[in-house]
Amino acid sequence: MNARRILCAVAALVVAAGIASCALFHVEPVAAIDISPVVVYAAEAIVLDGSASHGSASIVSYTWEIAGQAVASGREATIEIPDPGRYSVQLRVEDAEGRTATADREIEVYLRSGTEIFREDFSDGDAALARWALDPTWASATDGTVEYIASVRGHALLIRSAKSRWHRRYTELAIPPLRTGQRIVFTCRIMTLQNQSEHTFFFAPARAAIDSVAGSLPYFLFTSEGGDSWVREPTLYGSEVGHPIPFLPDVYRWHTYTLAFGLDSYELLIDDQSCFSGPWSGESLDHTTWLLVLGDESLDEACIAYYDDIRVTIEE
Repeated sequence: MNARRILCAVAALVVAAGIASCALFHVEPVAAIDISPVVVYAAEAIVLDGSASHGSASIVSYTWEIAGQAVASGREATIEIPDPGRYSVQLRVEDAEGRTATADREIEVYLRSGTEIFREDFSDGDAALARWALDPTWASATDGTVEYIASVRGHALLIRSAKSRWHRRYTELAIPPLRTGQRIVFTCRIMTLQNQSEHTFFFAPARAAIDSVAGSLPYFLFTSEGGDSWVREPTLYGSEVGHPIPFLPDVYRWHTYTLAFGLDSYELLIDDQSCFSGPWSGESLDHTTWLLVLGDESLDEACIAYYDDIRVTIEE
């Protein structure tokens, strides 16, 4: 009797060991993603590689999705993403026994340095005004016109607002991700048409909203009442930190204003000369659509100024 019990116990152990060994040999599949090159640029070849995916049964199917849309199949696929941005990459694999697994990666797609992402030269005259929305808070639409300047053989936006109101025009701008070492550079030529008494104008490369400076990028402001030229740094809470710049714009002369932003610092240049630089720790540059704003935002001073040759580029 005791021998029989021992034999039954041994048999049970053998069966259990067999079941365990079977379980070890039937491992659920695992999906694994490898992407090359390491730095990915828009409209250039990207290799998606699922070779590291594995399981106890052979992998028979590989399906690739970008931002939720199927883009390729196969263990290795070469694709292009036309636009910069942040994208989710998913690989779904299936093994010979019908079991599936997924893996996810997020990639940043950059633009090559030297790429121009925005340009406005007002060359199509009044039609350009349709691309620059008017902030109606204080402005009159007739304060802004596109004029042909014979001396430079081109069009420019002329803004003329009285002391009793400001005139702001803006257009939307999407900022792509920046890789380490890149900067996004905003450039605008401005020419004032009156003396500096009671005169103001500004160039704001990227604001989060038209009715608040909160969370916006630093901008350039000239105001005779406020002590000439300034770099203004908006905070996340709507206040500003001002940095005075020793620069007085000449009347009837074009000056080129450039604001360049890296991942953690920025710089103001006027006529290609560095005037101010400082650390930058605000919102992620590519977190949303920004507003590029120009004009006058002082009710104490007037503005008569031309704006032209506005460019936004990606540079080293």
